[in-house]
Amino acid sequence: MPEGTLEVIVIEGQNLKDRDVVGQNDAYIEIYTDKKYKQRTKTISNTNNPTWNERFTFNIHKGDDTIHFDVYDADVVGRDSIGNCKVKLKHVFDDGKFDEWVKLPTMLGLASNGQIHVVMNFRLTSAPILNIL
Repeated sequence: MPEGTLEVIVIEGQNLKDRDVVGQNDAYIEIYTDKKYKQRTKTISNTNNPTWNERFTFNIHKGDDTIHFDVYDADVVGRDSIGNCKVKLKHVFDDGKFDEWVKLPTMLGLASNGQIHVVMNFRLTSAPILNIL
């Protein structure tokens, strides 16, 4: 896989599965290519259709081939999982960009826990110039 910079813009969520007994979700997303380094959106309170419009940057290294999105409902104590999804970076590498609604499948993948709108742009790291005399 190529090395470079991946810009990820989390636009919004739609029809997120409600995990709250009273009210609606207080949703946020953790984004990562490697579990050791996660970034997250701010929490949007009391809606199943949150708008984040947040931008993140990831350095992509050889071997990074997937980006993960874990969507949670923040609770007073802890959190509940709304759903998760992943995108193969090959889709971004091939076109240099990605702009899609990504479904949050249920355990068996037969239904959906909602979807998130994600935009990604990839820029290759410029190769070093060799000075051969």
